[in-house]
Amino acid sequence: MGGQDEMELIKDLPQGLRLDIKHYLFLDMIEKVPLFYNLDDVILDNICDRVKPLVYSKDEKIIKEGDPMQRMIFIVHGQIKKSQDFKKGTLATSILEFGSFLGDELISWCLHAPFLDCLPASSATFTCTENAEAFVLDAVDLRYIMNQFRYYFSNKGIKWMMRYHSSNWRTWVAVNIQLAWRHYMRRTRHSVNYVTKNRCDNSELMLREYAMIFMSLRTRDHLE
Repeated sequence: MGGQDEMELIKDLPQGLRLDIKHYLFLDMIEKVPLFYNLDDVILDNICDRVKPLVYSKDEKIIKEGDPMQRMIFIVHGQIKKSQDFKKGTLATSILEFGSFLGDELISWCLHAPFLDCLPASSATFTCTENAEAFVLDAVDLRYIMNQFRYYFSNKGIKWMMRYHSSNWRTWVAVNIQLAWRHYMRRTRHSVNYVTKNRCDNSELMLREYAMIFMSLRTRDHLE
């Protein structure tokens, strides 16, 4: 993991010069992230001053499921695989690309009242499938920005956009859509070709799938 040497070189420069350099390095990249579309200049300034570039190598494990989520990561190049372990040995996977982000557990953490000291746990394991570039906001910096500009992040439309781009919500929805589709297809085939043995096998499979739905608890976030 790299990409932080440049930040070491400019960290002791005067604030105005440092911000100008970070604007040059990061502004275009930040404005391409859907979550940061049409931000006020003052919010962009604060984000630019706090973001850090990171480079991840292929097969590098960014974070494991259950580990404390210490930063929010915005992908600008490359692919990252998300693996979420449901019970009974079922693994849900998805690929995150440019414009996606991970660490949205921190959004709820930042907006929670009263404030929680413990960092939220990662809901999945994230591994690079190829070399990837990203910029990150550490938890303390994200909390500062979201508290300082709460008027923006408390907007209902912004909250729904956060949910739309949330990898956690997309995984939860995808799993339930797939299970519902499988149940529909099995029920349709079953009505055409009724066989006792198949019915027993299908009933067992159905119970397992319903159990997975109930155990994959719906993601809780800042909209609730």
